[in-house]
Amino acid sequence: MSKTGKTFLCAALTGAMVLTAAGAADGTGGLSPQGARAYTEILDTAVSICGSERIGTDGLWDGICLARLIDFDGDGTPELYYAGAAADGPFFQRLFTYADGKAVQLDIPDEVSNFGTDVSPAARLFVGEGRAYLVDGHEVIMSGKPVTYYTKQGNSAAAALTYTETLGEFPNEAEHICTLDGESISYAGLQAALDDFTAGMTEASYSFWASAGIGESPAGTVAATRQALRTLTNPTAQVSTHRVTVDGKAAAPAAYEINGNNYCKLRDIAQLLRGTAAQFEVTWNGAAQRIDLTDGAGYTSVGGELAALPAGGKAAELTGASVYLDGRQLDLTAYNIADNNYFKLRDLGAALDFGVTWDNGTRTVAIDTDAPYAAE
Repeated sequence: MSKTGKTFLCAALTGAMVLTAAGAADGTGGLSPQGARAYTEILDTAVSICGSERIGTDGLWDGICLARLIDFDGDGTPELYYAGAAADGPFFQRLFTYADGKAVQLDIPDEVSNFGTDVSPAARLFVGEGRAYLVDGHEVIMSGKPVTYYTKQGNSAAAALTYTETLGEFPNEAEHICTLDGESISYAGLQAALDDFTAGMTEASYSFWASAGIGESPAGTVAATRQALRTLTNPTAQVSTHRVTVDGKAAAPAAYEINGNNYCKLRDIAQLLRGTAAQFEVTWNGAAQRIDLTDGAGYTSVGGELAALPAGGKAAELTGASVYLDGRQLDLTAYNIADNNYFKLRDLGAALDFGVTWDNGTRTVAIDTDAPYAAE
């Protein structure tokens, strides 16, 4: 599919599209920091191959120029949708989800829809509460070619609706011949069905022409999406002001607050829990280059535990610190802050099975070493 074409024809075709406010990157929702890192790496790889967004010699965008985080199936974890092109090459699109600790590419049409011509590549999305659709085949009206609304089911892309619309034998009579999911339907019935199918949803139709006024520009969506992902992979950590108790007694771990969660050093928590039912030992396994935790063993202090943190925000970077509990690798969220690793307190509670509760009224995190861990 060539990117060269006729601007005036493109403008005429694209002008027929229904447009809404520009769809900037959505929130990260329930995406984990690890998922954000996976999505960032995917975008980085795509940009390294195709380049950043720029206007090509043909007046169309080049490089990776459209990216959004969209929860297609309402499971709380947004998918990563992006589109772009290598220099003056065909536009392509990709859709990824994050599940079971890895990014999974969903099978969608490789090329963006372009009205059945080579002059107007465009991407069309409907986004609503708990559902979203990627529309393929939104071509010249009455082309007779199938238009498919894709969504996500499990870890696969699935056709949620397919329709066709064409003219009969005598175009001047404007006789529309339509089908909906393979069944004949009147033109009025099709329009009503489509309106009902996308009721309450926001439509965003992106044109890859850089000319002003032609469709919705994708410009800035990649930067906005990357910034949203950075709130999880490279946030600013603030010294936590939350009160902490251990079995009802006040405690003072050196903790940072990141995206609403408390992160602490392993040795600080081990020091606080020493002598309790939830005690554990922390050792460095130099041969394996990992941290080993031993459940039930008393902690051996090394000095420097529970030292107060300096005031002010600190840059944090998601880290893949390797931690094992009794020989079993743990899946913990950790950030490196000023050359120290800080681990999510709730992750530690889940791994070592001690209670962690939050009292919003008193802004208190309560650790109960005799209670089992319960998810929020």
